[in-house]
Amino acid sequence: MNLLNRQLLAAAVFAVPLVVASPSLAQSDKPNIIYLLVDNWGWGDIGLQGSVVPTPEIDALAAQGMRFLNFNIENQCTPTRSAIHTGRLPIRSGTQKVAAPGEPDGLAPWEYTIAELLSDAGYKTALFGKWHIGSQVGRHPSDQGYDEWWGINEGSNAAAYTSTAEFDPAVAATPHFWEGKKGEPSYETELYDIAGKTTFDRRITDRAVDYIQRNAGGDDPFYLYVGFTQFHPPWVVHPEFEGVSGAGYYSDIKYEVDHNIGRILETLEDVNAAENTIVVLTGDNGPGTLPQGLGYATGEVGGSTGPWRGALSTGFEGGLRTPAMVRWPGAIPQGVVTNEIVSVLDIYPTLATLVGEASRIPTDRPIDGIDQSAFLLGDQETSNREHIITFVGDDVFAVKWRDLKVHFYTAEATFAEIKKHTFPHVYNVTEDPAEQFELWGNEGFSHAWVMTPVTKILTELTTSMVTFPNIQPGQDFAGYE
Repeated sequence: MNLLNRQLLAAAVFAVPLVVASPSLAQSDKPNIIYLLVDNWGWGDIGLQGSVVPTPEIDALAAQGMRFLNFNIENQCTPTRSAIHTGRLPIRSGTQKVAAPGEPDGLAPWEYTIAELLSDAGYKTALFGKWHIGSQVGRHPSDQGYDEWWGINEGSNAAAYTSTAEFDPAVAATPHFWEGKKGEPSYETELYDIAGKTTFDRRITDRAVDYIQRNAGGDDPFYLYVGFTQFHPPWVVHPEFEGVSGAGYYSDIKYEVDHNIGRILETLEDVNAAENTIVVLTGDNGPGTLPQGLGYATGEVGGSTGPWRGALSTGFEGGLRTPAMVRWPGAIPQGVVTNEIVSVLDIYPTLATLVGEASRIPTDRPIDGIDQSAFLLGDQETSNREHIITFVGDDVFAVKWRDLKVHFYTAEATFAEIKKHTFPHVYNVTEDPAEQFELWGNEGFSHAWVMTPVTKILTELTTSMVTFPNIQPGQDFAGYE
């Protein structure tokens, strides 16, 4: 019996249904929200899902709420962060891929982020860590709903730029840390380099801990977004954790990530805020693979996707499923493990509904996320979602519908060539998590019928994009007529 089947057999029974948070919630009754986002995190990188490196803090969090085995994110850093913040397919927002340095990037100020929604609902808001959905002043976190922020505005890999022998600051911007407050322009602080990356996640955690201590118990609830940079290259680890695993940097980093998450959760307990705080923990995409192999490295490098095929920037499940869990004591049943399909797009409408602010979700634009609050609270045993559309850049690579996955394009690894197929490839991802036995051809076209629901899904999306044209990368978009 494989790991996935063992996980499903161990799934707990849902508790007695609870009532969804009412829009009439008093301000003091609204829960705090903490979103913990781990960078380049493999499905198999936690103890409960097969990691040989223990992750006791993360495992304990999972046991206290709902753990998702089929949580689907986007396939790169920028698209996932866009989806979290807007509930919209990133291609609609011009954020469908990580922009190369010098390319236009970032959310249009017109987008109404989850931070803006919660801020308008009376929440204090803060972001510490990696933003990566707007590198220019005017598209920073403090321009999109956050009262305060500190971290980096671009990719984690920027820490390595100045260490390359060929780097020329006359032609490429030198990476820095940034800081800002709502209503003021953000500004650069110290250099962001290898040394800065080494202690970055510790400093993120320190700021998160301080923020919780300052704001817990206040008159207003808070929304805290923590954008860790581990496990993203360059692979460096805080000195306290270097060598602790005896198995290389990647395994050492697991200890660091688990410790930092544990510190934040412990702080919630220390200030008596755990019971009234929704904690969401996910990754942004699966781990990357290296184009020239792993021969230079020792130990566990690159992350584990568990039973799933593929990695970062592919359309296979290994790039699209990460560890994911949510805890809200007394509201979300404990110990629930589910294989129901949930998307990172669903975070936006679900959080808005849970805190009684669904009326603030915009109606002048497509929202691709689906409210999953009833599912989380135990009012129903099934997700409200049946499909996932996977874009890689501008192209629809795959559509997952129920247990079946239809691939139009495939790439085997992060730096692999893209292949377009004469006929779509079809896999049953429940029976065949490694996506090895292709059904369309090997079973003599008997699975061609799945194109009926898939074509309907894609036709509806295309029609929507005609009515609401996609925003182009970097476009100063002002709204639909």
